[in-house]
Amino acid sequence: QMATRVFGLQMDYEKPEETAFKGIKAFRYFLRSIGMPINFSELGAKEKDIPLLVEKFGLGDGRTGGFVHLSSEDIAAIYRIAAHADI
Repeated sequence: QMATRVFGLQMDYEKPEETAFKGIKAFRYFLRSIGMPINFSELGAKEKDIPLLVEKFGLGDGRTGGFVHLSSEDIAAIYRIAAHADI
């Protein structure tokens, strides 16, 4: 939905994952255009920083999220994927 609603891309109903990938590309382009880092390396973070990043996330009651509830372990797993992502 972000690809079509925010970035105005055409939905490919035959290959919705293509629309998703184009949306990701558009989002990365947007982040670059405003000078935002798009991966751990550009942020200056390392995998060893993940526990601190999870702590700084500020879960409060231990979970976050509206659509899918995420625990600190879930967030750490997402950060690990981001740390190794080749964007």
